[in-house]
Amino acid sequence: MHDAAANDGAYCPDCRRATPVVLDHTTGDTICTECALVLDARYIDETSEWRTFANDGASEDRDPNRVGDRADPFLPENVGGTTIAYSAPLKSQQAKSAGGEGGAAPLLTRRRVDVGPSPEKTLLAAFKGIADMADRLGLVATIRDRAKEVFKKLGEAPKGFPRGRNRDAVYAACLFIACRNEGMPRTYKELASVTAEGAAAKKEIGRLTTLIKKHLGDQDEGKAMGIGVVRSTDYLRRFCSRLGLGHQEVRAAGEAVRRLEERLDVRRNPESIAAAIIYMVVQRTGGGKSVRDVATATGVAEATITAAQKELAPHASVLFGG
Repeated sequence: MHDAAANDGAYCPDCRRATPVVLDHTTGDTICTECALVLDARYIDETSEWRTFANDGASEDRDPNRVGDRADPFLPENVGGTTIAYSAPLKSQQAKSAGGEGGAAPLLTRRRVDVGPSPEKTLLAAFKGIADMADRLGLVATIRDRAKEVFKKLGEAPKGFPRGRNRDAVYAACLFIACRNEGMPRTYKELASVTAEGAAAKKEIGRLTTLIKKHLGDQDEGKAMGIGVVRSTDYLRRFCSRLGLGHQEVRAAGEAVRRLEERLDVRRNPESIAAAIIYMVVQRTGGGKSVRDVATATGVAEATITAAQKELAPHASVLFGG
């Protein structure tokens, strides 16, 4: 795309006077309109690039959209941009020699360089890895951003986080903490499923989660980063949805978990309790779901569900009011 700039003349060394110029937005060149000499190869179009996409609605409603995302607020100001390559303004003789028969254009004096020094490159790679995992898990943007914040704080801690860790597991651990912080917890198994190692990364993610919290000084129930206590109710609705349970079953399970938390002291992790309660509910309602179905939907082992169900069975009257 070329824009004529007749009122913005520039001195042309070939024409030896000020001449009208044209701006080539594709190449960034400022070109003399009379002799075609490239006067300046550094022009940058600082206006926004707007586009109208095909699925934006009826043609009369189509407003142009700004292309490109906003800058990542968790990145330093000098990271994530682009270094513009340009050549110095060409002198007349240089332009002639470059434009001769078979002559190639002069090489740019500055080429695109790497995004930044090693710490910044590490941060960019980590943020991309975290975002990819969050997308695959269907997590909301607030969780993704919280995980980025956790990772960034690791690098800013007085004692840097030990190197040589499994990168995927570190990203997953940051997401695990972020999910808890935002009140939408995920299990270690769910997070392991989006790592390169799969289920084998589950223990490593758990270990790194503990290490990260200690490293950041978040040992008192995560107060420094808001990492709160996770309850069985935090998992319940999602697990029930995966099983396709009806409203009455979801309500019964929720009430049972509420009563358990108020009246009983069961020393099991929240997802195991949620899975066991759901299994007890489908048994009572004849929902036709097996322990294997519940295990598949919740990610809790069949043996764990069965053991938790046996532990809770004597308290069924408390849980279900019968």
